[in-house]
Amino acid sequence: MNRSITLTEAKTKFSEIINRIIYNKERIYISKKGKNVAVIVPLDELEEDREEGLILAKSGLADLGDEIDEMEKCIYKARESDVTREVDV
Repeated sequence: MNRSITLTEAKTKFSEIINRIIYNKERIYISKKGKNVAVIVPLDELEEDREEGLILAKSGLADLGDEIDEMEKCIYKARESDVTREVDV
């Protein structure tokens, strides 16, 4: 089940939102000025999407042989070391 809530509501009900995500496996969309700007999803769903994307990419580049395995390692290493930039609010 997907639900959209305002940013203000998300701030006031953050604990409830996290519980809905954990126990009901919901996706919660956050809107600002009437537009969805973010989504909160269960972590296991995010991990599944990440794995699936790499698997699809890998199968599309099967002609590269061992090179694709090295590329996959580089991608995972880059993801592990990635630090998201902080935004002043």
